[in-house]
Amino acid sequence: MAAPLDLAGSGLVTLAPAAGPGLAVRACLVVALLVAASAVWWVARRRAARFRSLPSGLAGAAGLTSADLGHELGARATFVQFSAATCSTCPQVSRALTELAAGEPGVVHVNLASEDHMDLVRRFSVYRTPTVLVVDAVGTVRSRTSGPLTPARAVAALRHVTHGPPKIADSPRSIDV
Repeated sequence: MAAPLDLAGSGLVTLAPAAGPGLAVRACLVVALLVAASAVWWVARRRAARFRSLPSGLAGAAGLTSADLGHELGARATFVQFSAATCSTCPQVSRALTELAAGEPGVVHVNLASEDHMDLVRRFSVYRTPTVLVVDAVGTVRSRTSGPLTPARAVAALRHVTHGPPKIADSPRSIDV
């Protein structure tokens, strides 16, 4: 234990060790960790709720059939939602996609319990719920998103699948409004 320090003859005594260069190093490390954590959080928030095209290696092999889903594919598109019993945002996403499918002819929404479809969860690398895949009429997965979803972003993803990408796109990997 460090010896008590007399603070400049004031009669006050402290038992804390003297602050030296080690304190400055530790403070810099804490600041660096906070900056790194903030950067990771910012990147994760930017990616959340945005439909992204699948990587080229996964896109070709990532087809879905009616047998995989236990439901017929939509004539135009199918939104395949992976949900979990403990997911707090899954009901909101399900409502938004159900309303969109009801208002768009040829569009179907299929809600799958992740726990019951582990083969598909592994096949499509579903790491969080809700994860939504947008499937075209022939079963090709065209894009995906994870996390909370707004109806406007779902409509934009549907337009991307049914009408092709817009002529001028901000980003070829993200469908955003």
